[in-house]
Amino acid sequence: MAGSKGVKAMMEGVSEIMTLEESAKYLKIGKSTLYKMVREGKIPAVKIKGDKT
Repeated sequence: MAGSKGVKAMMEGVSEIMTLEESAKYLKIGKSTLYKMVREGKIPAVKIKGDKT
């Protein structure tokens, strides 16, 4: 398990909210794998709905 310094270094420059594509690229996994991990509760996720005007 990484120490707190390792985690902080890894998260440097990463926003708190990322898109599916950004998350998959950051984790170096496919989008379908990321969807599966979200469904299984391994990764927290929220759906943000914007106004399409």
